[in-house]
Amino acid sequence: MKIGMMNNPQMDLLEEIAWAERNRFDFLDLTLEPSAAHPKQIQVKPARQALEDAGLKIIGHTAYYLPWASPFETIREAALTEMRWTLEVFSELGASKVSVHPDRSIPFALNSKAVLERNMESLKRMEKMAKPLGIQILVENMDRFFNTTEQIREVLERMPGLGFHLDVGHANLNVEKNRTEEFLDSFRDRLVHVHVSDNFGKKEDLHLPLGAGTIPWKKIISRLKKSGYDGTITLEVFSPDRRYLLFSRDKLRELWEENS
Repeated sequence: MKIGMMNNPQMDLLEEIAWAERNRFDFLDLTLEPSAAHPKQIQVKPARQALEDAGLKIIGHTAYYLPWASPFETIREAALTEMRWTLEVFSELGASKVSVHPDRSIPFALNSKAVLERNMESLKRMEKMAKPLGIQILVENMDRFFNTTEQIREVLERMPGLGFHLDVGHANLNVEKNRTEEFLDSFRDRLVHVHVSDNFGKKEDLHLPLGAGTIPWKKIISRLKKSGYDGTITLEVFSPDRRYLLFSRDKLRELWEENS
């Protein structure tokens, strides 16, 4: 198991790489988005050299708010153009996997089936862009749309090259019970990457430190490890005080070792 952190896209990327190295993270979950990490702002050669010097691999992460399923075709095309730029930069930085977030679009403009189909069309375009770059697209479960096994299964069955990105925090939102176990039972063979953060359920994706919310981490980590997963796990803990991120890293390692 490898533990990673996500850079703050409002901070200088080289400083974020240095912080990840100093604090002994195994990899960087690199998000490319405004205000300081848009693909057009990244100085690729210095960033790649910094990653190599730090011994950090990356997993790509795209902005969650890009409108892949917009009913306005010009807006959707603009989002796909952004994706092309993003994938090119990720490729230059050495990423082989990039996560994307399905778009729930405008509820009253498109019905749920139409939203799914628009996402499918865009995902196919992204995969076509990514393949020549040696990148696999990973699709992440979300907190409202794309948060059921039925929705995820339809996409994964229709696109066998996609990987599944499990977000345990999202699996706890707008549900009666955290769906992590359900997702593992259904999609373990497609699972490529995991995000963890805490919350109190309901609607708010709070990105709290592990143990600060209501997610049963001992049970979740035990179930994840027993599934045979031993890959990358990103701590999506967003706090101005990064001691909470470091606490969560140590807590995750402790829980993982308890289940050895």
